[in-house]
Amino acid sequence: MSLVKWTLIGLLVLPAAELFAFFLVAALIGWLWAAGLFIATSILGALLLRRFGRADLDRLRTAFARDGIRALHLETPGMATMLGGILLIFPGFITDLLGAALLLPTVRRWAAAKLATFARSSRRTPRDDRVLELEPGEWHQIPDRGRRRRRKSKRGA
Repeated sequence: MSLVKWTLIGLLVLPAAELFAFFLVAALIGWLWAAGLFIATSILGALLLRRFGRADLDRLRTAFARDGIRALHLETPGMATMLGGILLIFPGFITDLLGAALLLPTVRRWAAAKLATFARSSRRTPRDDRVLELEPGEWHQIPDRGRRRRRKSKRGA
């Protein structure tokens, strides 16, 4: 299945999973504590974005201006912090868990490696082993000097 389909399925399933997680946490620690934790994580996410958001956003803008869309990955300084803060703001314990995990460097490196592997495996373009693909800065064109052009013979064929 394509990434778009998985994203749509995830967006449809996430609210139900968040509701189930809330009921599970409420059953374990109590309704009032669950609601307090629910609100506290959203406030924490807002404070985190307020504290680090401006500097991280400036770093992201600079990286995006320099490298374009290729600059947007989890190892870009500030990207994981901003994404973690945004996920903490979203209501729900599953998104809070994902947001808090993105603030840990080991989890961030693991997630970046998994996303890179997924991105490489999702490209389903047929590859020709005889073709060597290089970036634009890694090659230059060499004029064909040794090749002689065939001239049309003046005799009729």
